[in-house]
Amino acid sequence: MSRALVGAALLAFLVVALGPVIAMGLRVGAADLTGVLTERTLALLGRTLLLGVSSAGIALLLGVPFGFLTARTDLPGAPALRALGILPLLVPPLIMAMSWAGLTALRGGLATILVLALSTFPLVALYAARAFERIDARREEAALLAGGLAAVVRMELPLVLPSAACAACFAFVFAVNDFAVPDYVSSIGPKFSVYADEVFASWRSDKAIGGAVAAALPLVLLTLLALVPALELRRRQPLACFDGDFRRPQALRLGRWALPALGFVVALLTLSVFLPLGRLVWEAGGGASGFSLAHLVDSFARALEVGRDNLRTSLAVAAAAALACVPVALVLGHALERAARLSSLGQLIIVLPIAVPAILFGIGNIALWNRPATAALYDSPAMIVVLLCGRFAPLAILSFAAAVAMLDPRLEEGARLCGARPARRLFSIVAPPLSRALVGGATLVFVLAMRELDAAILVPAANGTILFRLYNAVHFGRDDFVAALALLTVFFVLLPGLLWSLFGRGRLEVLP
Repeated sequence: MSRALVGAALLAFLVVALGPVIAMGLRVGAADLTGVLTERTLALLGRTLLLGVSSAGIALLLGVPFGFLTARTDLPGAPALRALGILPLLVPPLIMAMSWAGLTALRGGLATILVLALSTFPLVALYAARAFERIDARREEAALLAGGLAAVVRMELPLVLPSAACAACFAFVFAVNDFAVPDYVSSIGPKFSVYADEVFASWRSDKAIGGAVAAALPLVLLTLLALVPALELRRRQPLACFDGDFRRPQALRLGRWALPALGFVVALLTLSVFLPLGRLVWEAGGGASGFSLAHLVDSFARALEVGRDNLRTSLAVAAAAALACVPVALVLGHALERAARLSSLGQLIIVLPIAVPAILFGIGNIALWNRPATAALYDSPAMIVVLLCGRFAPLAILSFAAAVAMLDPRLEEGARLCGARPARRLFSIVAPPLSRALVGGATLVFVLAMRELDAAILVPAANGTILFRLYNAVHFGRDDFVAALALLTVFFVLLPGLLWSLFGRGRLEVLP
């Protein structure tokens, strides 16, 4: 690997991703640490732990069978159902919470747990489905001969569980660091305070960065405790189920289990896709006062009028962040996978921006960039791009590293023996066969950037994004145009996937 390329990519990553983390750490003084572990913060930590474990546990229980049924069986309509199963992961959790608030009287902790579980189960399903597809057909054939479908499930579960557990760890991280869903659920019902609230309140009360960082330290530790096993499982999983001459397995016949299996999948999609989005359509069309197509069209017209500039800003900054992350992911993803001795330590460093709560990462950007020398950047839309790149570049890097693990290193070795320099090997040998992973990583960054609220809520430049507009609108009134605005946001979040399904070839590689 070219040292110049790695050095340049590391410098960019250091500035935009690790810079805010370092800036936060430097602001913590001894006095800030005195009140970190009080009876109140320990209660908040316990409640946050309950939220994370419950949400991740439900996501695991739902995601593994969903992934198996839609990826490995002859379930009717499996490809379409599998694609629909990704939608809850792409819909901003705040919008999911908005929808379910109108559908049910559930409030407080239970509502927060269920919303975050439904939002993250597709992550487990994606990991599980990919792991099921990596099991050699000969193993399945032997299990089928030995004991039928039940024997196949018993044989495959131990091979798939590491991948599913890795995804559950990421689901746990997303749940414990989420601010928008607990905040919204608490605004319409009983207060359900979690640790992200404490970080937000600490910052809003006195604007002291050191105090906010100190308040978040237990949450950072909790996140790291989940990320370390997730990264270890991720590092082991890509080739775990491959034999030397891999044979792709055929779809398993469900037989008499086909109808119950279809019922489970459709019921889960109804809870996570059809009901929430249907509720928004109903509200946008007039809701209880009387649904009509004319009212629906009028709501969309008003939503576009109110949110046009916000949508334009969000699309521009999300696309810019996605494109900016591609070269960094290409260089650092390759270096991370090929430098085996540095793999574990490198992964831990790469994910530090994810280990930091999103709100705290926003505070770190304020600490780093809100100064006279960088005032022009801080007050401009480019600040949002920098923030989003720093927040989500780690996932693009891990995604490409996972793809590099599947590429035979002998291809690069042969090019090296032929005299190709490191940069040419990277761009001519590595990048072309893994182009779908690069596009997938960029798409992942775009989607997450479009739906990001927590990291941007305190940065003034981000006040023009569509999620910030929606956050304000839903807290100050539940008008029909708010539902239409939420649907427009969902559409543009899904847009890259829709375009790829229409014009792209093959399947995007997006798993970190």
